[in-house]
Amino acid sequence: MKKLLSLVLALSLVLTIAACGNKSAGGDDSKSGDKVTVGVVQTNANESDWRTANTKSFEAAFKEAGFTLKMVYGEGDHAKQISQAQQLIQEEVDYLVVLGLQSAGWEDVAKSAKEAGIPFIMADRKLDLDEDLYTAMVCSDFEAEGNKAVDWLKKQALKEYKIVVLGGDTGSSAQLGRSKAIEDGAKANGWDIVFNQNMKGWDETLAKQAVADLIASGTKFNVVYAENDNMARGACDAMDAAGITYGKDGDVKVIAFDANKWALEKVLAGKFNLDVECNPLHGPRIVELINKLEAGETVEKNAFVSEEMFDCDTITQEIVDNRSY
Repeated sequence: MKKLLSLVLALSLVLTIAACGNKSAGGDDSKSGDKVTVGVVQTNANESDWRTANTKSFEAAFKEAGFTLKMVYGEGDHAKQISQAQQLIQEEVDYLVVLGLQSAGWEDVAKSAKEAGIPFIMADRKLDLDEDLYTAMVCSDFEAEGNKAVDWLKKQALKEYKIVVLGGDTGSSAQLGRSKAIEDGAKANGWDIVFNQNMKGWDETLAKQAVADLIASGTKFNVVYAENDNMARGACDAMDAAGITYGKDGDVKVIAFDANKWALEKVLAGKFNLDVECNPLHGPRIVELINKLEAGETVEKNAFVSEEMFDCDTITQEIVDNRSY
């Protein structure tokens, strides 16, 4: 009996030591030794040159920070983005970053993230959410971008304004803001918008075809307001094919948005008259924000990115050379 009791006590001691060893190796519920896992709901993989630079910015910054990145792509499908975001919440990511295809429809996702204790961060595009449903926002002010272009266009003092508007994805905050600016500007200044159509996916080929069809119809215009660089290039290709001059020494003013390096080269060459910056390098900003949250610091609730515009009359080679994307 004594031998049996000793054996039981010895076995209990072994199990206790093993259990303690497991706990010290991280067997408890603490995440203190884990990498930070960030779920990123991106719009599309290759929507435009801007989006490619934006995605690379996240990948590079998160790798340098030592974060685990789970990036998913909506590929133009708003419902797919919603489903992807809910799946990331189910996977218990530490942070959820959303770049929404559309501004509306994110309430349930934000509520689910809040209930799960996962900070919800908006990047690039502001979503239609009450402030108690998200942790922080790091976005561009798209209406302000558009207003910069409108102010510049007004200063050109053209004899008449016949404007072609090539909008982006319908319902995205970028499309809504930039379109509102030119529509309000046209109304306030008595300008004529002769064409106003959104291009799914901000697509260059669709923009080229739309302008080609417009030219074929005999519609006259002297301003192209393209809501990204790629669509501006598509419009220029259509005008080239029709023998219409544009840019600094041409008959049509070309306004673009995003200010990719290749587009700034077109501004410098006088092919684009104006390019309004939309900075895609959100990765480092989001890393900085998450690091502050990890440290228990208070972060700015609503932050807009500082952005410039580039005029063909004032841009320099140095500005183009210093562009990183």
